Amino acid sequence: MEFEEYVTTLKRKIQVNQKQLLFVCIGTSRVLWDSIGPLVGSYLKDKIGNQNVLGDINNNICSKWDLVCNYSKIKDKFVIAIDTAISSKELSGKIFINETPIIMGLALNKNKGSIGDISIKTTIYDLNIVNEKYVNRVSKFIGKGICKAIYYDNIN
Repeated sequence: MEFEEYVTTLKRKIQVNQKQLLFVCIGTSRVLWDSIGPLVGSYLKDKIGNQNVLGDINNNICSKWDLVCNYSKIKDKFVIAIDTAISSKELSGKIFINETPIIMGLALNKNKGSIGDISIKTTIYDLNIVNEKYVNRVSKFIGKGICKAIYYDNIN
């Protein structure tokens, strides 16, 4: 997905007041391919502040327990869940924006809880060739798109 198409799709799907939004950035910083969500969370916290972001590189969201512990922050919010999904080779590297929740751990045949009114998922096929440069590039793409679509147009 091209950047401008990504931004346009976000603008179309997210039609709520900024104060109602909560970005739940799913994943763990201990596994490179699964750190995209936490990296997006760190990027967003740096650009828009802590109040509307749950999960970052230092505070991972990766289980049902994490959701339960943060229920007071999640309730009554319009949640945009961000995560990495394992995919087929044909879908690898794509970013999907859906009006459905993310089921954490689904790719590993686990259900660690579901979250989100909207989900942003990036897909990875070969976990052995994912490198830090790729993870950082995708994380920044997702974060910058969110900032441009929702918060401000002038970003770097």
